[in-house]
Amino acid sequence: MRLQSRVAIITGAASGIGRATALRFAKEGAAVVIADINCDGGAACADEIIADGGRATFIETDVSREADLRNMVEAAVQTYGGLDILHNNAFRSVAGAALDISAEAWQDTLAVTLTPVWQASKLAIPHLLESPAGVILNTASVHSIVGLAGSAAYQAAKGGVLSLTRAMSLELAPRVRVVAILPGAIETPSTRDVPAAAHAGFLSQVPLERMGQPEEIASVAAFLASDDASYITGAGIVVDGGYTTR
Repeated sequence: MRLQSRVAIITGAASGIGRATALRFAKEGAAVVIADINCDGGAACADEIIADGGRATFIETDVSREADLRNMVEAAVQTYGGLDILHNNAFRSVAGAALDISAEAWQDTLAVTLTPVWQASKLAIPHLLESPAGVILNTASVHSIVGLAGSAAYQAAKGGVLSLTRAMSLELAPRVRVVAILPGAIETPSTRDVPAAAHAGFLSQVPLERMGQPEEIASVAAFLASDDASYITGAGIVVDGGYTTR
């Protein structure tokens, strides 16, 4: 088990990529703090891990509130004695072109998708520096590096996540690694409501001709959080079925 005896926080872990990653980290031996605003989904994820013999705790967390992030980090350290991995995964996407989106929607998107990556990291770093294998793992997006019309705030936020990953990797080296995952089209609750025509149009540009599964992102996350990836920092790892090769 690649994450044996390590402690991980995963934000947005009640569903989708976060949930799949929490389950995978637990199978790899980590104690997992599941942080989400969705109490039912977060508690269910923790219960599933515990029922399978793993260690997990759910902490209700609104990542747009610094007090909640502080409580999240303190709960992890108090419950499990330290912190080795912070996975900043929570996000919000509000549709709207740059000329149309409201200031409120713009701020709401950044307040959940970008700002908490910095705030949670700032709170976690003192503890990660005490770990022999501290890692910050950020969920960015293929739209951190390629265009997406009609989602200006989301794209700006995800571009910021990738840039912040690079900046923190330099500031924290060599003691803490900082890496971003750039998922492509992944089948999660947030993508299932997309109209079929839009899905078909997007998938026509994916060489593997299908949506990715959350478990496929979780597998990459488990690798990047482990010692198997000990020489990787500052990178954005693309997991998109070949979408960005076109």
